[in-house]
Amino acid sequence: MIFSGTAGTGEYFERIDHFIGAALGPEAQSLYKIIIDDPEAVAKEALSGMRRVRKSRKARDDAYHFNWLLHIEPEFQQPFRPTRESMAELDLRRDQEPYLIAANLRRAFSGIVAGNVKEEGIRAVKEGGVFEIKGDPELMVLMDELLESFVQQQRMKLPGDKYIPCYKVVSGS
Repeated sequence: MIFSGTAGTGEYFERIDHFIGAALGPEAQSLYKIIIDDPEAVAKEALSGMRRVRKSRKARDDAYHFNWLLHIEPEFQQPFRPTRESMAELDLRRDQEPYLIAANLRRAFSGIVAGNVKEEGIRAVKEGGVFEIKGDPELMVLMDELLESFVQQQRMKLPGDKYIPCYKVVSGS
């Protein structure tokens, strides 16, 4: 995977990279590259990646048009409906497999997006209050720092609006 953006996106991607490394470890960080303000390097990396995929699929006798050998854990395939209850019940402990942490972080971030911009999520927050996200203290500090950096970079609101969080990060499970 390639994370890419213009010159002004460097801090954004640095924060994401730090969060992924601290939350999921260096193995997760090895699955992507960050390329800032260099479309030519992005194109070269994408082409190189496509060549590696073709070579791998040929060696494994896999189709070029569909990845039959790809395995996606069920936790990443199930829809998540963000409610106060479902957000509060997310399992954000560090003493589990990294893919389970990643799946629950995906749900937490999805809930925050829903609470910020989707009608159903906005309504849930208005009716029941902000979503509480609970978990291991260290992980919650990381998450709070990441989200606060997004707020400071004005990535958590619609243009022209003052951001009012739809969530509260709470340490402890």
